[in-house]
Amino acid sequence: MTSKPAAGGKGKKLPPALAKLQAQQEELKRRQEEKARADAEEKARIEEEERREAEEEKRKAEAKALKKQKEKEKIEQQKKEGTYLTKAQREEKLRNEMKLKQMMASGVKVGGLEGGEKKKVVYDNKKKKGGRKNPEELKVVFRVLVRLFTTNCL
Repeated sequence: MTSKPAAGGKGKKLPPALAKLQAQQEELKRRQEEKARADAEEKARIEEEERREAEEEKRKAEAKALKKQKEKEKIEQQKKEGTYLTKAQREEKLRNEMKLKQMMASGVKVGGLEGGEKKKVVYDNKKKKGGRKNPEELKVVFRVLVRLFTTNCL
């Protein structure tokens, strides 16, 4: 190592022990600055990583909430249409369909599934028309019939 001129500028040489001490102090200072810079970079990197993780977590939560909202809307729509089935109802329907397929495969004829003739539905009253009439109307009709009969028979 070379010794530097003193700060006075007169060109005096520093004693070698003092020059060595000064070089050690500069090296120590340089190492401390290097360590401080590395620590600052590491801290910035960790903060950036935490920020990214927080953003990812937020994005996942929003996606989950959106998916849940869509599922609720779908269920509401199915309820309005009358096609909504709970999990138990869907499983029961699936079991019934499997049983029906097995029965049909074994040769059992299941009514209602064949395209046979359907009975025509007749919308009519089963009561006889004309049922009981008002007693006063009956008396009037009876008198008229009696007069007709007596006038025609005599």
